[in-house]
Amino acid sequence: MKNILARGGVEFIAVLLGITLSLYIDKQVEKSSMLKTEKSLLSDLQVSLNQDMDYAQLVLEDMIVSINSQEVLIGLDCSDAENMKPEELAVLLETVFKGSNSLFPRYGVYRSLVSNSEMKFIENQNLKDKLIDLYDFKFKRYENVDPIITNLYQYGLGEFLVENFSYYRGKDFQIVKKHFLMNEEVFCNNSMQKEIMKTISMTRVVHNMLQKIVKSMNAVNALINEELNK
Repeated sequence: MKNILARGGVEFIAVLLGITLSLYIDKQVEKSSMLKTEKSLLSDLQVSLNQDMDYAQLVLEDMIVSINSQEVLIGLDCSDAENMKPEELAVLLETVFKGSNSLFPRYGVYRSLVSNSEMKFIENQNLKDKLIDLYDFKFKRYENVDPIITNLYQYGLGEFLVENFSYYRGKDFQIVKKHFLMNEEVFCNNSMQKEIMKTISMTRVVHNMLQKIVKSMNAVNALINEELNK
C-alpha cells in the first residue's frame, strides 16, 4: 500500500512539474515574442523619427537664414535704399521666404501603434509618455500655428511685396527680376519694416517651438536606442 501511495505521489509531482515547466516555457516564449514585437515596432518608429529629425533641422536652418535677412531689412532706411542695388534686395527677400518652410511630421507608425493597441508592447513608461507628448501635444500645437505663419508670408508679406516691388516668382520659384522694382518710398515711410516686423515675430515663435520639438525628438530617439540595445 505504501509503495502504491509513493508511486502515486511521485507521478503527481512529475505531472505537476511537467505542467509548471510547460507554463514557464509558454510564458518565456510569449515574453520573447513580445520583446521581438516591441523591438520591431520601435525600430520602425525610429526610422520615421529620424527622417523627421533630419528635415526639422533643415527647416530650423532655413528659419535662421530668414530671421537674419529680416533683421537686415528692418534696419534699412532711406540712405540704404539709395545705395542698395535691386538685385541685392531681391536676394534678401528671397531668403526671407525660407522662414515659411514647414515641418510635416510622419504620423504613420505612431498612429498604427495607437489604433492597433500596440502601445502595450512598449514596456518603458517614460518612453510612452514622451511619445504621447511629442505626437499628441507638441506636433499638434505646431500644426495649429503653422498655417498662421504660412498666411503671414503668402498673403501678408507676399501681397505687400507684389504691390510695392512687383515681386513674384516664376515657374522655377525664383524671383522674376525683370519686373522687380526698387521702391525707395517704402524704405523711408517704414511701411516695409513694419510688414517685416509682423513676420519676424511669428517666425521667432515658430523657430522656438521647433527647437523644443527637436529636443523632444532627440529624447525619444535616445530612449528608443536604449530599448533596442537591451
